[in-house]
Amino acid sequence: MIRHVFCFVLCVTALRAVAEDDPLRDLKKGQPRDVAALIHRLALCNHWSGEEPYDEARRKEIYSAMADMKCKRLEADEAKAVKRHASNPKALKALKEAKELSY
Repeated sequence: MIRHVFCFVLCVTALRAVAEDDPLRDLKKGQPRDVAALIHRLALCNHWSGEEPYDEARRKEIYSAMADMKCKRLEADEAKAVKRHASNPKALKALKEAKELSY
């Protein structure tokens, strides 16, 4: 029983540490909903585009994830968001920074 409690406390502590260091969370905080969603997509598309398709199953997983995130439409969606939020420097800065991040 004590071991289970210890494992639970350790897991909760680790999850809190990860959540506190989440740069995407900080970028998305206070952003319009569409900008926050785009920040998330930018990071995920960056992640999946850098993955190695070492076999057919992995290639399908990568392709499926990129399709789910609509990575092919990312540039067009980003251009729309930049235009829509042109007067919001915080949103523009967050979008620019998100292009450099990966989940």
